[in-house]
Amino acid sequence: MQFDDTIFARLGIVAELAQGQTVPGEFQVFPLGPVEIQGGDPVMVDQAAIEEVIRKFRARGLDMVIDWEHQTEGGEFSSPDGVAPAAGWIKQLVNKGAQGLWAVVEWTDRAREYLANREYRYFSPVFLVSKGDRKLVELLRVALTNAPRLNWIKPIVAKKPTAPDGATEEAMEFLKEVLKALGLPAEATKEQAMAEIAKLKGTPQPVIAKSVISALGLAETATESEIVATIHAIKQRPDLTTEVAALKSRLAERDRDDLVAAAMKEGKITPAQKEWAQNYALNDPEGFKTFIAKAPQVVPVDRIDLSPDRGDGKGGAALDEHQKAINKQLGVSDELWTKHNPKS
Repeated sequence: MQFDDTIFARLGIVAELAQGQTVPGEFQVFPLGPVEIQGGDPVMVDQAAIEEVIRKFRARGLDMVIDWEHQTEGGEFSSPDGVAPAAGWIKQLVNKGAQGLWAVVEWTDRAREYLANREYRYFSPVFLVSKGDRKLVELLRVALTNAPRLNWIKPIVAKKPTAPDGATEEAMEFLKEVLKALGLPAEATKEQAMAEIAKLKGTPQPVIAKSVISALGLAETATESEIVATIHAIKQRPDLTTEVAALKSRLAERDRDDLVAAAMKEGKITPAQKEWAQNYALNDPEGFKTFIAKAPQVVPVDRIDLSPDRGDGKGGAALDEHQKAINKQLGVSDELWTKHNPKS
């Protein structure tokens, strides 16, 4: 939150208005939310209601009258001479969001004088509400009066100065809120307030993204000290990058050896292809699995007869033409095969 000298200038503006030198050119007709009525049920004023009132006002294409004491209504409100002069004309209705519905007004000279002298301070709107939910539907007219039926409405002009240095009660309340926001007591001086404002203006407040706080495993309400401490703790943890990489490498090599062994067992690759197969299985294990699934059998290991008896009364396998072909594909010489596969 930042403040500057304009807050004190605003206090001066309010004080000037309180001295009767200025009559406002706009005023709040309805605040946002439920509006209390003396002797009646509250009226609900929400954003939709305000927009509907403004729409109907614009649709008529006429200025809305502000009269004296509801004389436009006639009957018990009629003036003795039967006339109902205007005190002013509403030129525009404005939706000010959280501040509710406001009227931009052009006062007559007579009304301006009464307001400046505070002989009139309040107003009373004439309006329509919906049945059931009692929501504001339309604003018909407004009257200057000192006996409004609405409770807690803002007066058109402020009270006369009652606080020191010519400040109004409204201005003093505003100043109290400023001091509270600055963390200062209500009796703080202007100099103290300005010094605190200077500190805020010269000290940028750090902003930490919620995503960072969440990634650190902290609550959104974590203080700056907690965040910094958590980061330092993380930095103190040992670096396991090398160990993790070595473990991943060993696991990959183990999977590679299992895939290549299975491929050789199925006769899908020859011993001469073993180094190629190892590189393939290590770099792209899924691709190697697909290759093994679709590759033809190049080594007919399922036809090697290793039975203990071939029917000639001698155990072991025979070195026939078929076996020689297998040995050739495996890169095994006939002499080496015969040495390790005796007939008896």
